[in-house]
Amino acid sequence: MGVLILGAREKALIAECVNKAKQTPLPWEAGEMIADSTDTLSLDLANRPPNTTEIRKRYPPQMLELGTYQVSLTFEHQPAGLLRHLSISSIRKGTLPGLEVLAMVVAEFGFSGWPLQRPGHVWTEEFRPGHYAVNVLELEEAA
Repeated sequence: MGVLILGAREKALIAECVNKAKQTPLPWEAGEMIADSTDTLSLDLANRPPNTTEIRKRYPPQMLELGTYQVSLTFEHQPAGLLRHLSISSIRKGTLPGLEVLAMVVAEFGFSGWPLQRPGHVWTEEFRPGHYAVNVLELEEAA
């Protein structure tokens, strides 16, 4: 069982995280090199584009720990416009956050709700061997 902490301290850190991420969005030229265009619901580590790690090092996400959950946030320019991208994972190998955790975390990070009310996409992705995150991508501003 995971523990989600969303106290006053964490909410202040989330606000700071959102502001920092919005100031340094991933440009489409970089995002296009690592984008998965298959409309998949699950992406394994072996299927990630080979330069994903390099791109993420050049444009690092804002990261936080909220109890036993880790989150990473980026804003990304894509052809549709500016998108908000949140990855939520458990520190425990092989587990994913439950729907209750997802609903609370996306609300705190400024998403439209759960389920999403604006155009978006949700999928799971392996980011380290045996470690998976739920990725939530939502249109922030249309192009």
